[in-house]
Amino acid sequence: MKNIESKKGSFIRSIAIASIGYLALMIIILSAVWWNTSKTLEDSAAAALSQAREIASFEIDEVLKSNEQALAVLLQNNENIRIFEQGNENQRAIAAQNMVQMLQKAAMTSSDVQTLVFYDLVGDTYIARTEQGVPYSETENIEKTIRQLVQDNPGNMPSSWFYWKIGEDSYLLRMYKNKKRMLGALIKVEYISGIYTPESKIEYTLVADDGRIIAEYGDEESLPRAYASEQFIQKTGWSDNGKFFITGADFSRGDFNLFLSMTRNKVYGGFQLLQITIIFLVIAAIFMLVMVSVYARKMVYTPLLDLLSAMKKIENGDQTVRLSGEAATVEFQQINTNFNQMMDTIVNLRMKSYEERIAFDEATLKYVQLQIKPHFFLNALTTIHSMSYKDKNEEIREYIERLSRNVRYLFKSGLHTVPLSEETEHARDYMAMQEILYPGCVFDFIDIEEGLEDYPVPQLLVHTILENIYKHAVSVDRLISILISAKTEIHDGEDMCHIVVEDDGDGFPEEFLTEVKNGHVKVKENGHGVGLWNLKKTLSLMYRRDDLIEFSNKDPHGSCVDMWIPRRVKRQSSLWK
Repeated sequence: MKNIESKKGSFIRSIAIASIGYLALMIIILSAVWWNTSKTLEDSAAAALSQAREIASFEIDEVLKSNEQALAVLLQNNENIRIFEQGNENQRAIAAQNMVQMLQKAAMTSSDVQTLVFYDLVGDTYIARTEQGVPYSETENIEKTIRQLVQDNPGNMPSSWFYWKIGEDSYLLRMYKNKKRMLGALIKVEYISGIYTPESKIEYTLVADDGRIIAEYGDEESLPRAYASEQFIQKTGWSDNGKFFITGADFSRGDFNLFLSMTRNKVYGGFQLLQITIIFLVIAAIFMLVMVSVYARKMVYTPLLDLLSAMKKIENGDQTVRLSGEAATVEFQQINTNFNQMMDTIVNLRMKSYEERIAFDEATLKYVQLQIKPHFFLNALTTIHSMSYKDKNEEIREYIERLSRNVRYLFKSGLHTVPLSEETEHARDYMAMQEILYPGCVFDFIDIEEGLEDYPVPQLLVHTILENIYKHAVSVDRLISILISAKTEIHDGEDMCHIVVEDDGDGFPEEFLTEVKNGHVKVKENGHGVGLWNLKKTLSLMYRRDDLIEFSNKDPHGSCVDMWIPRRVKRQSSLWK
């Protein structure tokens, strides 16, 4: 029963586990929605950035490539250049006119070519071709910049496109220079932003290799210089502060990079509101779970604890326990009222049952006692009657003397139990009385553990077993041994007095042992078994236990009765007195 109960779970614990499981499931589902939506939006943003990066990279590279091809056309025509180096003044003037035409012709190779310059370092001749509409001040600034670059870089110029600030404008420059001449192309940075229509959600940022911001365009927040890092080249990811979604492209033709970025608002759009909603829902769910837990504890758990506590007290024998007449809910109000009414009914019924049981026990014990004593007296009278026919007057007088002591013991009043020493003394008198009938036929031995003399045992406990032995095992034509022993022993976890009465007669019939094993000791029609039935019934009534006596046969022959007597009697009757 205990094992079954231990496997049962608590109702409150089950509710708590279910609530926590529900909350965990909701969090998992919302987290999955959050993660999946975030991943989808990030993948979409990454695809848009990658596409814009490829388009922008291609367009910028095409512009640079067109200008490089124009420079290549000029470099392939070396005749005018040699005239600048070797010709006279008139020849150089003609060559200058030809160079202007060549610059115009080279610029016409592509609409992306804006400004081409030729600078003869020997003759200090500067020739430039600029697109129409360029203010004179701008062309003048370009010339000053070229001359200054020559002075600042007496050696070779950078071997790729590089960024330079000319006046208020930003340019990309590609210069070919030796000791005698310099040929180059200039592209206005703002032109690059006009060669294609940028995605409205994307911010474009050109960054020089030295970290300077060349240009920024777009309608969103500019990308901070610190986040324009090479880690995003050909890759997409979030900045360290999680505010910008970034990708980048480098250019083999120039010393600069292009970074494209989107703010978190543009990546997630309206999903940010959904994120806030999800967080709110999780917080609300936790709050609701706490409130439900508090409510359940107050309205369900606490009343259940009170009910379980009351039932525990009742289990421990306190039948005065009653639940409060007021409860927080209608259901528990009804439970409390029904519980109190049920307890009142149970107490009344139990008291009535106790009274009936007491009356029954009194009648049963009285019946048992009255049944034992006439049985013994009839046996004694039969014995005296038998000896009178044999003229054994002396034996009859001795037998009657022994019988009188037994009679006084049998009718001793005031106790349900007697000290073990009195019971064994009566057993000695009884066996001495039987010795007159069976002289030299019985060898008896009584072994009582020291300290058990005053141990309380039911009256006639040993006498009943001895009477059964003399009735069924002792005869004048054989020697029978009877052993009576008593010692302390732990039985079923309790200290008890273990009393053993055994003989070496024929033993109990197998039918009787089978009946005892099945829990039934029947009284035969001829009266056989009445003593043993009375003994078993007496122990059961007095100690409220059915495991205190055991009947068995010895090997090779003989019977044995084991009795375990608790120290305290569960039920005593005044009718025993």
